[in-house]
Amino acid sequence: MEVVRMLGHTGVILKINLDEHKILMNETWFSFDPKLTVSTSMIGQSVQYSLSGKKKINHLELTMQKCKELKGKIQSLNLSIPRISLHTGGQLIHFYITPKHFNVIKYQYKPGDFLQFTYNPMEFKIGKSSYFAITAIKNENRKKAENPQVIKHELRQTINTLLDSNYYAFLDLEFSMSGPEYRGMKFHPEIIQFGLIIADAEGNLVEKFSAYVKPTLFPHVSGKTQEFLKITESAIAYGMSYQDFYDYIKEVIARYNPIFLVWGVSDGFILENSYLLNQVEPLFETDQLIDLQRVHRQYYQIGQDIGLYNAIKSYEIFTGTQIHDAIVDALVLHNIFYKFKSIILSNEKYPFKENYQNIMNNR
Repeated sequence: MEVVRMLGHTGVILKINLDEHKILMNETWFSFDPKLTVSTSMIGQSVQYSLSGKKKINHLELTMQKCKELKGKIQSLNLSIPRISLHTGGQLIHFYITPKHFNVIKYQYKPGDFLQFTYNPMEFKIGKSSYFAITAIKNENRKKAENPQVIKHELRQTINTLLDSNYYAFLDLEFSMSGPEYRGMKFHPEIIQFGLIIADAEGNLVEKFSAYVKPTLFPHVSGKTQEFLKITESAIAYGMSYQDFYDYIKEVIARYNPIFLVWGVSDGFILENSYLLNQVEPLFETDQLIDLQRVHRQYYQIGQDIGLYNAIKSYEIFTGTQIHDAIVDALVLHNIFYKFKSIILSNEKYPFKENYQNIMNNR
């Protein structure tokens, strides 16, 4: 007769540090007895374990858990957690990206792509959200990010989407940063200011709005944040709630059904993360949010991130200095887009790349 040993605790291994003899499970780093047999192949697996003293594992056994397979369209991607989310069975399900698969997903996939993978069906929590750990990726050898034809096709589709829209929403977010005040805590950056400009197909401003947003989880704004953004905590304290911000964006979508444009991946990640922190549904589908920096990198074949103000200088329509203000940055984004759109429509050979390289060489 087989004896099943009950060890008191269960979890899913998310990370292992063999040098320091540590295991990450259930949002907690545990130390483990060096005599235990532990390897990185256990990441993503379910285990039973017992503790001797505080956060020290003295016994560890794998739980035989049959992995499930899934193929679906990536609804959202957040590398700061890190996780992907897919709609399945009428629900948005989150899948934790284990270290082995992080670079594959980071460099080869984006929201809207289809991914086939296996996952551990044992559910676990990160914050208030439930997750399943990815154990294998079935189509990781496609090398999508290195395929110029795929990139060209993606760019053509994105440009067609941009040209076909009647309204555009230029969104810029400023967010909180950690500091000594939050040392030892699991800090999450939150939206504390947003700037939004709505314009029609010709570039005419239809609506403009900016406001501070009170953080939900960490109401005290660090000194580092205040210094970097040149804002005061009292100004944010009188800002709107996250729910008011969320409802306002919903109203904008209902009125204009715009394409949302941001510059770089950070704003998209912060917005996605805000849904999880505030337990609300995503505001729009992933194809309604376009990273204009990514479009510029692909169109002008520039192999590095392009700063917002370096981009507008490369179009020779700005010579001032950058200030970190959401509505100002949204207006800069607006000006960049309509310059880019005019170049596309006129088929102009604009020397953006040459101008950008000169700016970088003369720093």
